[in-house]
Amino acid sequence: MLLKDCPVTGKGRRFEPADQAEQLATVLREEFGVPFALYDLATGLGVHGADQPGSPALDPTTLAELAADGRARVRVLPDGCFRLALVLHESGTPVWAAAGELSCLVHANGRDAEREQTRLQKWLQAVSDRLRLADQMLDRRRGEEAPDPQAALTWEAILTLDHLIRRTRIHKEPSRNQHRILEAVFRMFHVQTLVWVPQQADMPIVIQGEPLLTPPDLRALAACLSRSPDHRPLEPLICNDLEAADWLGGAARFPRVHNLLAFLLTDQGPIGWVIAINKRGSGVRSQESALRGQESEVRGQRPLSFRKSDAALLTAFVALLELHTRTSARYQDLKELLVGLTRSLTAALDAKDSYTYGHSERVARIAVELGRELGLQGDELSDIYLAGLLHDVGKIGIRDSVLGKVEPLTVEEFEHIKQHVTIGYAILSDLRPIRNLLPGVLYHHEHYDGNGYPDGLTGEAIPLLARILAVADAYDAMSTNRPYRDALPCRKVEEILVKGGGTQWDKRVVDAFVRCRQRIHTIRQRGVGDSLQLAIDGALRIDKSSLQRKSDALLR
Repeated sequence: MLLKDCPVTGKGRRFEPADQAEQLATVLREEFGVPFALYDLATGLGVHGADQPGSPALDPTTLAELAADGRARVRVLPDGCFRLALVLHESGTPVWAAAGELSCLVHANGRDAEREQTRLQKWLQAVSDRLRLADQMLDRRRGEEAPDPQAALTWEAILTLDHLIRRTRIHKEPSRNQHRILEAVFRMFHVQTLVWVPQQADMPIVIQGEPLLTPPDLRALAACLSRSPDHRPLEPLICNDLEAADWLGGAARFPRVHNLLAFLLTDQGPIGWVIAINKRGSGVRSQESALRGQESEVRGQRPLSFRKSDAALLTAFVALLELHTRTSARYQDLKELLVGLTRSLTAALDAKDSYTYGHSERVARIAVELGRELGLQGDELSDIYLAGLLHDVGKIGIRDSVLGKVEPLTVEEFEHIKQHVTIGYAILSDLRPIRNLLPGVLYHHEHYDGNGYPDGLTGEAIPLLARILAVADAYDAMSTNRPYRDALPCRKVEEILVKGGGTQWDKRVVDAFVRCRQRIHTIRQRGVGDSLQLAIDGALRIDKSSLQRKSDALLR
């Protein structure tokens, strides 16, 4: 729990007691996953949640003990549940007692229950200590008679930075995280405009505050900053007198910019500028002084100047934005490399069997449409696509004579071809970044009724990824020419899928197929195109004997 999550705001304003009790109860519910009731230690009366049906009650003896020593308590109830009780403080004084009941996952009379009670006791005491420490720190802050505005801003910056670090996910939506970081800084840092100007012209500029300059003017300003004689690598650039800055090309070029503080972000070269424009008075000034500051701007007097302390305050946020931008670029490069390697593997498979040209690509795209129809999105669809590309990679280890056989397979040959799922699993199992795709590779030939392979899984025990791939794989296989038969008409393929819903395939996935079949038919009709086939024929040279030796080693 962050300190700012406690029932006192960062600006020292207290909530009403009922609001404080509700906030603390919310914190405890999020921590332990069960509702808590709060009682006034002085009167023993409930102040929050005590009137709800089934709310845990604390007897006067327990309340007195809690108030006396402040230690959290965990007691085993006759029904096997655990009663959690702890003290909550306000300004260093014990004010409330909170109680909640947690279900026991083990037998209440066994040794496991004793260990569970000990674990819960430590957990509850740690939460109690953390809440008390937060109360002490906030109380110390409220107790300062003449708070230093810079110290208050630094404290707010630390909490804001902590909030951003905990919630920023490097690989998720880079542009949204850039907005999030700049928005948090703008709320805290008093400037007229805060902007991120990436070096690459095709990347969007992010603006917080007033749009003082157009995007082309912002890029021109960033180019001017790079030519400033005061610019030093890895150091912030402060310019409080733009009229005297000849490197801007004249004061009239950016008439609405009075002063600025800028940071250049680098990664083996410049990647963009963070620019704070026109410093304003801080929120801790009185209303009268704020009005005077506004009047001075109107009269054209000199605005507030940026200081080194402002640069120091922003440095940590700029570093976070730089780290995020760097890592996002690395992540994107790795993702593109992974997709490229995946396509190379599937191209190797296509080169091995001319009848399966483009099969993996089509299955991947069809599976994405099925996943989208089922409500999946974002990373889930990306996983489906990669799993579709890789689902048959194990066929590299299957003998050519079996893959291309026109006559019915013998029992031995069928058992051999069934091993492609385990071969594919073995080939990919050491690739840590795609381990979440392995269930699709291994189980896409499982049947909903349990008659599939390799493990005979049934129903929901089959991973959803594999159930989606099974329908996509079956559709493309039946609608494609194979050595042993011609392609079936689309209507016949649909009839087979619908008839097999609930037995061979998951009916929910088959229903999704029916709803989006027009989009899937379009994918099938377009195929992968002659250009990809020519690229495979011309650029890929597969040593089939080497592949066979590797697959034989896996089979042994």
